[in-house]
Amino acid sequence: MHTDSHITELDGKEITLTGKEYDLLEFLMINKGRILSKAKILSHVWGYDYEGGDKIVEVYMNYLRKKIDSGRDEKLIHTVRGIGYVMKVEK
Repeated sequence: MHTDSHITELDGKEITLTGKEYDLLEFLMINKGRILSKAKILSHVWGYDYEGGDKIVEVYMNYLRKKIDSGRDEKLIHTVRGIGYVMKVEK
């Protein structure tokens, strides 16, 4: 992830992300290994004044998974049931 140019690469291939997808991925990467609740993600990525529900987090996690984890044996984005999401490499 190149924060100055907003270019994201994985395995040498460029991944095209929307602005919100980029913001979400950046927040996950900054907090790699930490479980993030939907509320924390929502307030950081969408802002405190966002009036929609927290389902938007699930929708965008799905978008990211399709672009980041699709076709990979090692998934990077994980759901921690009942708590939130975490970015990590499973061993």
